[in-house]
Amino acid sequence: LAVAGLSTLAAQMTRYDPRAVTVTGSGATTFVLITGMVGGIAGSRRLAALLAESNRVVVIDPYQLAIDSADVTFVALARYVDMVLGQLGIDSARVAGHAHGAGTALRLAAQAPNRVSALYFLDGAAVEENATSNVSSSLKWASIIVKLPGGRGFVRGRFIRGLRQNSGHKEWLDSTTARAYTEIVLGQLPKAAAMAKRLARAREPEPALTMVGRLRTPVAVLLGDIPHPSQVDSSEVAVLEPLGDRLRVERLPGVGHFLHEEMPAEVAA
Repeated sequence: LAVAGLSTLAAQMTRYDPRAVTVTGSGATTFVLITGMVGGIAGSRRLAALLAESNRVVVIDPYQLAIDSADVTFVALARYVDMVLGQLGIDSARVAGHAHGAGTALRLAAQAPNRVSALYFLDGAAVEENATSNVSSSLKWASIIVKLPGGRGFVRGRFIRGLRQNSGHKEWLDSTTARAYTEIVLGQLPKAAAMAKRLARAREPEPALTMVGRLRTPVAVLLGDIPHPSQVDSSEVAVLEPLGDRLRVERLPGVGHFLHEEMPAEVAA
């Protein structure tokens, strides 16, 4: 079943579902942006557009890739990303992961070091597990509420409120962006809720510290410096300390969890 699942996934990726993989720009340097659980491909469009002015940019949503997959550990998501990069013929890319996307990026660099020349964690760090019991519960209730009169608007409003609570600069969250962030979830709620359950049960085969020990690349951690509900746990940054002078931690003033949306030019730089 596992082999059959990977074969099906490979066939799906060959078609490059635009909800899961986009490729823009050209240049000698390739940037790979790995999304977190929130925002998907749309959440990287500002940063991708800036980087694509002089680079090749590949944006991958590993959660969309694995929407029907049984194994949704970070290790598995990294394998899916590695498969995409192999199909695109990409090696030695600069890889950035946002939030839980940092967990996938870490495993990718540890498992396929030839793919990664540098790592950037955007308001993320050495995330231990994909476990998301709160997300699973929220999506379960959302699946019920959207069936009620006015339910869809209620769920969208709660979702947008969460985005605002996690932001410092809120100008980025215009109506177009808010719709892009919410519709990717509302458009496939049953699948998203089912996946959230699998994420809540997912357990990594090895701890993050073991993965860090396999890294051979420099790592830059960019954090939003204002307090926000989804901020990185200090213990997840501490796990990276064995990297020594290959680790750089920088805090961006006035921004929250979505620093690549709130200050895209600074993050690109």
